[in-house]
Amino acid sequence: MIAGRTPFKDYKEKIEKDEVKKRTINDEVQFQHANFDEPTKEICKLFLEKNPENRLGSRSNDDDPRKHQYFKSINFHRLEAGLIDPPFVPDPSVVYAKDVADIADFSEARGIEFDDKDIEFFKKFSTGAVPIPWQEEVIETGLFEDLNNPGRLPEGDSKSGICLLL
Repeated sequence: MIAGRTPFKDYKEKIEKDEVKKRTINDEVQFQHANFDEPTKEICKLFLEKNPENRLGSRSNDDDPRKHQYFKSINFHRLEAGLIDPPFVPDPSVVYAKDVADIADFSEARGIEFDDKDIEFFKKFSTGAVPIPWQEEVIETGLFEDLNNPGRLPEGDSKSGICLLL
């Protein structure tokens, strides 16, 4: 997503889907885009680790991807409470691909077109946003301040509630 293309094929290289899959499984990630600083390279390598047990988020009980330096500018407690906007919100009506070949690498679906009835149907799905009354209750009861206290010590053996795939 950072470079706008898969790290397992060269820019404008035309290869079959099976070859991309083989490279993804066997080859090491290469970072040829200017936007890849060291924290970005590190988190990508950790998410794309070949052994699932060594991937970021799977290595230990305290292996929360949100704690990685790449996300240091995001206050996840405030974000999850809906008090700040996410750094990027994709437009659901836009296809983020330069051409059909980009989509073909990641999708089995072909020739699907949504009409107005489909669009209205999908609007009914939950977006994962926290309801406003619940947010207000969390703030009014002081729970929000407790959770965002930088001196707060974590309780017990907890894991992240987030699963993220890049």
